[in-house]
Amino acid sequence: MDLVALRAAVESEIENYLYDIHPKAIGRPLPQEWVDAQLIEMRAALVEPTWRDIKIRDSYEQVIGSAECEIRSCVMVADDRQGYELYFDPTQRDFVLAYSGDPPVTFNVRGDAVGCFMAR
Repeated sequence: MDLVALRAAVESEIENYLYDIHPKAIGRPLPQEWVDAQLIEMRAALVEPTWRDIKIRDSYEQVIGSAECEIRSCVMVADDRQGYELYFDPTQRDFVLAYSGDPPVTFNVRGDAVGCFMAR
């Protein structure tokens, strides 16, 4: 995996992010100021992409302990230094948010980099 290209792709996603509101969305949209602040925080949280083993705990069964959690090598791309880290999961080919720890632990927040980061 090309870690330089991964970093560039995440930076491009941040720079080109548009907050689209679906016409049938329920509730009030988040203020653009909040979205802009999240993008600034994400830029500041970017780290040099680093391989780390993380614990995949995405299913209900894994959370309650009736199913084994998998340890998987993923690439950390952001660390907000407030308890959350963002990873690229090459097995699923998506981004996943994890609680900081040893190892970091996922909690089924997956998708694009910006969306996952904003879900903190």
